[in-house]
Amino acid sequence: MASGLVAPIDDEGNIVTKTDSGNSLTKRGKGGNVVDSDTFLTLLVAEMQNQDPLEPTSNTEWVSQYATFTQVQQLSEMGNAMDQLRANSMVGKEVVMKVTNEATGEVSYKDGVVEYVLVENGKTMLVIDGEKYSIDDLDSVLSDEYSEALGKYREWTAKLSALPSLQFVTEQYEGALKELFDDYYAMDDYQQKFMQQYAGDDLALFQQYLAKMQLYGIEFEEPDKDAADKATTLDDILDSFNKKMDDILEKLGSLTGTDSTDDVENDEGGDGEDTGDTEDVENPEDSKEAGGTA
Repeated sequence: MASGLVAPIDDEGNIVTKTDSGNSLTKRGKGGNVVDSDTFLTLLVAEMQNQDPLEPTSNTEWVSQYATFTQVQQLSEMGNAMDQLRANSMVGKEVVMKVTNEATGEVSYKDGVVEYVLVENGKTMLVIDGEKYSIDDLDSVLSDEYSEALGKYREWTAKLSALPSLQFVTEQYEGALKELFDDYYAMDDYQQKFMQQYAGDDLALFQQYLAKMQLYGIEFEEPDKDAADKATTLDDILDSFNKKMDDILEKLGSLTGTDSTDDVENDEGGDGEDTGDTEDVENPEDSKEAGGTA
């Protein structure tokens, strides 16, 4: 579990960062000052044509200028390739983009999940909610744990804000408050810490709602975490297995109308009856012999 939270949020549940990194997509635009090799060669030829004939530039200096430009261009291409690799790794993750309005200079933040990546005019773009943002505007990347906690924060505070003012709350809101109560205690430790840090006022208001419910004799009991976290022993597993087997045998017996003990007793009783039948057959013969002798 992460040791701390990675980005603050404002009163409306929006992520607020304090970094100054990133440039606005609107500021860069399509009209950015980009010098490619063709532009450089054009400038180089123009410089050669208009140089001072009394003090011409040496061939070595021309070559040095071109070599320097080539190195810069290669570094730029390498940077673009790294941007693409970095952007591809962010697909499916929640990020925060810092965008500056070109007209007003106002800085705003947009958070959302990166849907896919594309390249326009050599620039790597992140697509969030159908909108394109330059990777240069990337401010921060959120962990899955933080994103989940932020989602629960927004959902919980939205439910709380939907309740009427404290003075108008009566016992008829027991169900809504019970839902909020259960949702909070269903959160893990990280999420509850998130709530305590960013929803302190909301939690205090919620406690006031609960206190008013007590006036109507309604109280909500916190779950026993110790009992829920109790380790299951081997004896518990064996007892559970034996109980399940007994239930299965009992159901089988109810379906057949007999059980294993009755079957054994019936088999033994059947042998005794066969012996009795043999004696019954032999008795008439004995009586005939006795009659003939007489």
